[in-house]
Amino acid sequence: MSATTNDTADNLYRASKEAATDFRSRVNDTREHARDEMRAFLADVEDLVKRVANVSDADVARVRVRVANALGDVRRMANDTAESLRDRARFAVESTDEYVHDRPWTAIGIASALGVLIGVGVTAAAAASRRR
Repeated sequence: MSATTNDTADNLYRASKEAATDFRSRVNDTREHARDEMRAFLADVEDLVKRVANVSDADVARVRVRVANALGDVRRMANDTAESLRDRARFAVESTDEYVHDRPWTAIGIASALGVLIGVGVTAAAAASRRR
């Protein structure tokens, strides 16, 4: 029985490591996509500001200055947000890993309960689709 417990704990540990690695990868992919979209948006806005740079209307000049200032603010906020998200994701992964190490039986119980819930949900969905 002890060998089975150790195997289960080892499997759960490996699964949590794999999930953490997958999570990190997805966070990196999402961050890169968001960064690319933000860069494209900012480039479009900068291009618009440059195109209206020759317009001499005072109202347009005021708006141009406000947009240029807002662009700087957006860049700063985007950098701050990316760092904050990265720190939060790292903390979540480390906390989960530590929790699984410190409480393997609880983690096994949670994983089992989730497995049962998913199984019940899949069974109910399959039964509902057969009735149609």
